[in-house]
Amino acid sequence: MLKLFTPVFILLLTIGSLLILQERRVFDYSTLVHIDPIPHTEKLVVEKKYAEAEEYLSFFMNEPYVKENPKAKLLLKLIKQKRNSSKYKTEKFIEGIVKGESDEDIGRISAIASDFLVIGDIRDLSIQGSNYANGKEVDSLIVALSSLGLIASATTLYSAGATAPIKTSISVLKYGKKVNKIPHWLQEKIIEYVKVAKETKSLNKVNTLLEPIYKMYNKVGLKQTLNILKISKNSKELQALANFSSRFGKKSPILLLNTNNSALKYATIMPNTSSKSFIHASTYGEDGLKGLKKMGEAKFMKRVGFYSNLSKTTYKGNLNSLFNYLLKNIPNSILYGIIFLGLFYFASKFFSLVKRLI
Repeated sequence: MLKLFTPVFILLLTIGSLLILQERRVFDYSTLVHIDPIPHTEKLVVEKKYAEAEEYLSFFMNEPYVKENPKAKLLLKLIKQKRNSSKYKTEKFIEGIVKGESDEDIGRISAIASDFLVIGDIRDLSIQGSNYANGKEVDSLIVALSSLGLIASATTLYSAGATAPIKTSISVLKYGKKVNKIPHWLQEKIIEYVKVAKETKSLNKVNTLLEPIYKMYNKVGLKQTLNILKISKNSKELQALANFSSRFGKKSPILLLNTNNSALKYATIMPNTSSKSFIHASTYGEDGLKGLKKMGEAKFMKRVGFYSNLSKTTYKGNLNSLFNYLLKNIPNSILYGIIFLGLFYFASKFFSLVKRLI
């Protein structure tokens, strides 16, 4: 019985080792490491960026490795308590009025409210006119945006029924200019298109440029729209980012942050991958998305989704879970060693058989 069992066991070990090495040749899953969100969150808290800290940590809270972490739960609770306090909200509201900018929604609302009204456009044009008269620097973008705001407000004919989206985009861009989030290419395009709008008395062309911004604003809000705008390089990429934000909503900025902006490329390559799988893969960083693409959604999720139940599934004889465990943990050197010994074993048996036959 032992004589029969030994070659079968060695054969299975050899085949298993070959399968693991073949899988690693496609993508080495053992290199994947989850992003730990706690250090970055703590850094944001030290910098008093509580809104950003909550948004970042919340992105990971649906993942078991973070959700079950007591330190993560406590940190999120403390951040929420801080942001919900009346004193903090009052401070942020006043900050928006006084400074014209804020990292909290309540402060940003107070900062941009006037920009949505005609009085905001007239105020900004007056300020820039005063700067010009006194030999100070004139902000060409603010002048262009305020002029565009007046055109959009003047008549619904000029706006082609799209006044609200344009006015919203103007408010977003004005605020973005104050916090230095508008890329140079977009500033140039806006100035160019506003000139066309003045000459043609039509907002069709500028509306094409501003539509993706309005689309993003509705999906992810002011702060994250500006963060996404800042990384755009041209009109085509701006449209791609708008589509990306439509697909992933308020998780879009953290997705881009976790993957060094490569999530945009992989989202385009994998349009049919579920958002849940895509987001989970991103918790491993860019390598996670790379693995998702190479292995396919079903196989990748099978490979990364078993750890929490490993002890149960292995006990029940789940061979797939055992294979996953070996794939993650066993070094290549041991696999090569098993293959070498297996080949040596069967080669020696073969030569022994040949000798007996001769």
